[in-house]
Amino acid sequence: MSEQENKDRPEENGAQRGRPGRRSAADRTAAVLELMAGKATVDQLARRFGVRPETIEGWRQDALGGIEQAMRQGSGRSAREAELEREVRNLRAAVTDLSIDKALLKRELDKCRPPSVPARSSR
Repeated sequence: MSEQENKDRPEENGAQRGRPGRRSAADRTAAVLELMAGKATVDQLARRFGVRPETIEGWRQDALGGIEQAMRQGSGRSAREAELEREVRNLRAAVTDLSIDKALLKRELDKCRPPSVPARSSR
């Protein structure tokens, strides 16, 4: 087989066939680990996995974001967690205010009602 024919057959060059960009989490992880370990370049991995180099870079950025989040665990909260905690505090305060208002209104209504008169006996 000629060299040109070999280049036209990606499965023999180590490239995977299939839909570009549809790679499993295991494939993406393997690619990023090889890239970060210096075992392969972005271009080599892109050819092997049948994706564009930008896709490999995107996988690397996603991995770095996950690493950052993992390193932050136990030492702090994410911005989203802090926002949700603020929202919970505000909602609890609103519920407390409404409960107090309800209790005060009930007390005032009880003051305005005439005392109940016992019903007459039917005897």
